[in-house]
Amino acid sequence: MGGSTNTNWHASFGQVPATSTLPERRAILPSRTRRNEGSLPMTTRLTPVPGSGPNQPPPRHIVCADGDADYFALLGAPLHERVADAGFVLDWHHGEPVDDAAWLARIGDAEGVLLFWALPDAVLRALPYAKVIAWVGTGVGEFVNLDLATERGIAVCNTPGYGNTAVAEHALGLLLALARNTAAHDRALRAGRWPRDEVRGMELADKTIGIVGLGGIGGQFATLCAALGMRVLVWTRSPDPARLAALGATAVPDLDDLLRASDAVSLHLPVTPETANILDARRLALLPEHALLVNTARGELVDEDALAAALRAGRLAGAALDVFRDEPLPPNHRWRDIENVILTPHVGFRTPEASGRSVRLALENLLAYLGDGTPQHVVNAGALGSRSR
Repeated sequence: MGGSTNTNWHASFGQVPATSTLPERRAILPSRTRRNEGSLPMTTRLTPVPGSGPNQPPPRHIVCADGDADYFALLGAPLHERVADAGFVLDWHHGEPVDDAAWLARIGDAEGVLLFWALPDAVLRALPYAKVIAWVGTGVGEFVNLDLATERGIAVCNTPGYGNTAVAEHALGLLLALARNTAAHDRALRAGRWPRDEVRGMELADKTIGIVGLGGIGGQFATLCAALGMRVLVWTRSPDPARLAALGATAVPDLDDLLRASDAVSLHLPVTPETANILDARRLALLPEHALLVNTARGELVDEDALAAALRAGRLAGAALDVFRDEPLPPNHRWRDIENVILTPHVGFRTPEASGRSVRLALENLLAYLGDGTPQHVVNAGALGSRSR
């Protein structure tokens, strides 16, 4: 048992007991008996120190059904205090539930659910008391059935902007590595060669970068590229002249024209029916042969067959991919055999700073919705008002 004695919250570690001070309605759901493999305890619980008044209301329940200890630590004491001050018990479960029954057992009577991974539809249909789901990340539609959540009156929130800096910096790092053939030099030296005259790079200053998508990440990436002295072209469906001027960027209405004019292209779009395969074989052929491609957004934006063929044939100088259609990347995947591709395992957003921002914002979304009834970052507005808070 561990915790704090000089605050209004208490942390306990291990399996949550079957009996607790929470409302009796918890008893309708299976008791929590499963412990994950490994050394982590099943659950960390934050509990408000009981008040002394006779009319003290029972604590309300929020839960993270599929978290881990590292993210719990990133919440920090101030947010722990806010949970307690708002009168909530927070159960933080470690590891992903093994089946639907485990999901339901963990979530129980919780009004708010903080979520890291995909929530099965069967679980979403069966949640008896949930009013809001806070997804830790941005692309929540890939992990929660938003139509079903709306039908059930459950608001779903995401955490926009948390990874803007991390992903933009990662994209820039990949672009720099491509431009100077860093990965190829590294492999050659490890193989005992000294290829100083074999593989040449290029400077990025005075080159043209084509940015496809100008959300938060694309905008931050534009700022970084401009700082290197690059000419910044942008394809966006909602150009804002003031923002473009602040970024030092020029909007290009036709994506084909942007591709023809770019020495390097970086993708910063969500996947939608309109953007899937937006870089198909025809558009990839528009890029100059010396061009470089960086994708830190989603693998589905690019026709992988066409990209692999262009790289192997030398019709494209190089690509750096942090995202893939198949994740984790299978051991025998073709990308592992193509020399002019740099691969990273979907880690653009994975920094302690970004992780801390994302999980703190997700919990703040729960507290805002359940505490003072102020929705923030809700992605299914149709659910608002359909169930009383």
